[in-house]
Amino acid sequence: MVDGVMGSSGDVGAAQFSFSDTGSLVYLSGVALDDRTLVWVDRNGREEPLTAEPRRYFNPRMSPDGTQLALDVRDQENDIWIWHFERETLTRFTFGAGNKHYPAWTPDGRRVVFDSTLDGPRNIYWKSADGTGAVEQLTESEMVPTPYTFSPDGERLVFRQIQPGAVRSLGVLLRDGSSETLLSAEYAQINAEISPDGGFLAYQSNESGRHEIYVRPFPAVEDGRWQISASGGTQPLWAPDGQELFYRAPGGELVAVRIRTDPSFASSKAEVVVELRSYFAGRAGRTYDISPDGKRFLMIKEGGPGDEASPTELILVQNWFEELERLVPTEN
Repeated sequence: MVDGVMGSSGDVGAAQFSFSDTGSLVYLSGVALDDRTLVWVDRNGREEPLTAEPRRYFNPRMSPDGTQLALDVRDQENDIWIWHFERETLTRFTFGAGNKHYPAWTPDGRRVVFDSTLDGPRNIYWKSADGTGAVEQLTESEMVPTPYTFSPDGERLVFRQIQPGAVRSLGVLLRDGSSETLLSAEYAQINAEISPDGGFLAYQSNESGRHEIYVRPFPAVEDGRWQISASGGTQPLWAPDGQELFYRAPGGELVAVRIRTDPSFASSKAEVVVELRSYFAGRAGRTYDISPDGKRFLMIKEGGPGDEASPTELILVQNWFEELERLVPTEN
């Protein structure tokens, strides 16, 4: 009926258009680029692309030793893949039925955890990082658990769960296989990250009416709470030394606050680290990671090498319903 309507990048199958009550159609023309590349970006904004081929990358996660990168790739079988920095190769890590998303490494780097619909409802699984052995299911829940972050000792895994009423809350999986709700409320609490020393939990919540970044003590999350962002924020990430906390600001920047924990918890004013407008923002999860030395960030860049987004225009078509009736006549 209408050519040139821009779709949404990602896997939602959406398009950029809307109708008015009076029968007008408005749409954004152009083509969304689905292929993405992986790049290092230092604190001065300088890029160094990886040689991995363009694909639909999500949720990059560095291994603890910095030699590998786990990725959620959603262009074929929706599996977890691993990039080996020294060999410059991308290898498939998960196989079989079901989607696999949201990888995370155990602190010792020996396993990769992820969520999957492998055996029915989405649950959390893990597998040996060297590819040997069978996949092991860690949770058996109807609340769609998604793994986020391990405590440094590997004893606890914080995950997101969807409670009745579609409320996204945080749970914790213990070493013995038991799990419990960590934070629950009528608003969303997502994208949790445990600090490198294991003493604090950063997360994203819309309790104020917009998404902001908060920090609580961990695992005793009820013993305190501090708001970190002042005007919105998503996707928190600790620096490897725990002295900075990064997050995405609404204006399209990666910002950092300095963190002090002695004699008490305190954070500084946010400062811009890197402009993010050309990098994939995603809809859920965290779409960037940091090198073990804290000097550069692994980003997902929109488009493949040489790709340029097509020019976009906002097009208004008046009396669209009349035109639709002319093109597709209906019987009275």
